[in-house]
This record gives sequence, structure tokens and C-alpha cells, in this order.
Amino acid sequence: MVAHVHRDDVQRRTLRTLWVSSVLSRGAVSSIFPVSVLAIKDLLGSETFAGLSTGASTVGAAASAAALAAFMQRRGRTPGLALGFAAAIVGALLAFVAVEAGWLVVFLVGMVLIGVGSGTSNLSRYAAADLATPERRSRDISSVIFAATFGAVAFPLFIGVAGDVAEDAGFDENGGGLAMGAVLFFLAGAAVWIFMRPDPLVVAGGVERDKTRRKPAVPFRDAVAIAWAHPLARLAFVALVISQAVMVMVMAMTPLHMDAHGHDNSAVGKVISAHTAGMFAFAPLAGWLSDRYGRVLVIVLAAFTLVGATVLTAMAGEAPQALMFPGLFLLGLGWSFGVVAGSALLTESVDEYDRVAVQGAADTATNIASGAGALASGIVLDMAGFHILSLIGMAAAGALMAHAWFENRIAGSLA
Repeated sequence: MVAHVHRDDVQRRTLRTLWVSSVLSRGAVSSIFPVSVLAIKDLLGSETFAGLSTGASTVGAAASAAALAAFMQRRGRTPGLALGFAAAIVGALLAFVAVEAGWLVVFLVGMVLIGVGSGTSNLSRYAAADLATPERRSRDISSVIFAATFGAVAFPLFIGVAGDVAEDAGFDENGGGLAMGAVLFFLAGAAVWIFMRPDPLVVAGGVERDKTRRKPAVPFRDAVAIAWAHPLARLAFVALVISQAVMVMVMAMTPLHMDAHGHDNSAVGKVISAHTAGMFAFAPLAGWLSDRYGRVLVIVLAAFTLVGATVLTAMAGEAPQALMFPGLFLLGLGWSFGVVAGSALLTESVDEYDRVAVQGAADTATNIASGAGALASGIVLDMAGFHILSLIGMAAAGALMAHAWFENRIAGSLA
């Protein structure tokens, strides 16, 4: 048994490391996202399937989440997170080469690996919960999400500069953002590998020390069944999936919607920065509300916020910035409420032995849903328009509100 004081010291060191890696990795993801959408539009010569880039990255995040969780159960958080960021470095470099050579398939492979890095960045929030006390669990998780604000908001502002540098060096403008993302993923992985020691999951007892008796990996279907067996874990699972899917579906097509109505890259970058500020800057508020008033209430608040966001974007037919800025900001804020409260509720609603596997399964399901949404969003945008895309998101957020009420009633009757 590790002494309580030692656990507190490890938790503080873990949080500091996660804050640094979160700034860097989220900066990488946010820098790569807009240039990847524009790059695949150039590769395809059409915007109809521009959601393929986001879809490929979410496929990578979905395919890797359960595998990385199983790896972490056997080896710990530190090697698992470092491995995920290493895959993203390779992906960003592949995508850079593919943009130069015009290789669509290689570009998509690169985006899949970049998605592994994005999923790894998302999974890192659970490392903050390994040694957290129940009274601070939401706030510790939210602190990692909040730290990402600085990378998510600041680094996309340098996309133009990176593009200019790439062009001056004789490369494609979109390659600048990809190269910058590779550097940021490298720094994030190095920070975790060097400084996140001792490993928080090992200290928490979530890794089997006896190497002759390894914990068997829990299959995805079994992990989902574990979550589905408890009403509150089920609610947390659904909240994570819907919050991510609605956010990605609307956000992924925002650059194309604004571009189609005459907005330049600078305006698009500012709206995306406002969106990412909503996602990350108010995470401490989400954590405090979740710890103070309960996870379920904040999940309901997340659903209300997502409904409000999609109402505004549904009205933004000509993409006026007066509607796009608040709409995308609220879209990010609703995501933040849902992810912070959902992550904490999921962590505390299942047994410790199953916790890492269920966390990985939730992120796998989340990324499958958001990947499907991203792929479909380009088709919906092309065939029906941005307002219909927003209405679909509004319906999903409304379903989350109804589900929260239903599951809370069941949990109350079982208590």
C-alpha cells in the first residue's frame, strides 16, 4: 500500500505533466484539423467528401482507444500515452509527404495515425483520475482539459505562419500545419515519457505487478456490457458519445460552410479558436459544478447547451460571424460539460478492476460515433445544407436530455 502522502505527491506530479502534454497534444490536433480539411478538398477536387479527413482521424482514435487501454492495464499510463503520441508523429509526417505527392490513400493513413494521437490526448484525462479523491475527481479531470485551452486556442493562430514558412521552403501551404503538429506531438510524448514517473496507474494498483499473472484484456463488447449494467455508468457512456458526436458533426463542416460564404482563413481560424476556447477554457467550471452539484445535473446542462448551440448554427444560413462565433463557442462548452461530468461519472460507477477497460470502450464508442458523424456531415452539407446538419445535432442533444432524466429515475429507484 502506497502512503497517502506519497500518493498526493504522485498526483501533483502527474497533473503537472498532463497539463504540459495536454497543451502540446491538443495544440497539435487543433493545428492539423483545419489544414487537413482543406488538404483533402484539394486532393479530391471536391468538398462533398471533405469529412473523410476528420472521419479517418476519428477511426484512428476509435480503433486505438480500447487497444491502448488494454496496453495501459498491462504496462501503465506512461508507456501507453507515449506510444499513442509516437503513432501520431508518424501519421503527421506521412500526411505531410502525401500532400506533397498528391497521394490520397497515404494521406488517409496518416490521418488515421494522427487520430491515434488525438485519442491518446483524450485518454490522458483518465490518468488524472487514477489517484484523485472522489471529492476532487471532476476538478482534476477538468484541469487537464482546461490546460488544453492554451494549445487549442494559441497554436491554430500560427497555421498561417507555418504555411508561409512551408511555401517559402517550396512545400504545399497546408504542409506547414502538419509539420507543426508533428513537432508538438513529439514534445507531448517526450514530456510524458520523461516526467510522468512514477506511473499513476501503477501507484493506484491498476497494473498487475506480478508479470506472471497478467490481467486479461477485456473485450470491447464485454466492457460495454459492464457499463450498461449500471444506470449511471450507462448514462455516462451515452453522454460521452453524444457530446462528442454532436460537436464533431457540426464543427467538422464549419470551415467549409464559412468558406462557401466568402469568409477567409483568418475568419475561420478565429471561429475555430472560439470553439476550442469553449471546449477547454471553462472546463474548471464544469469540474466544480460536477463535484458540487452532481454529475447528472451537469450532463443535463451539457445537453441544454448543445441544443442552444445548434439552434444558433441552424440559423446561420449565410454563416454570419454574429451567429457562428456564439454557436461554435456554445458547441464547445456543451462538449466540455458532457465530457467532464461523463468521465467522472463513468470512472466512479464501475469497479476499479474494470475501470480502465470501460474507459477505453467508452472512448472507442465515442470515436466511432463521431467518425460516422464526420463522414456523413459532408454528404448532409452538400445535399441538404448546414442548417439540416445542425438540426440533426439538436435532435441528438434533446435525446441526451431525455436519457439523463430516464436513467436518473432508474438509479434513484435502485438506490
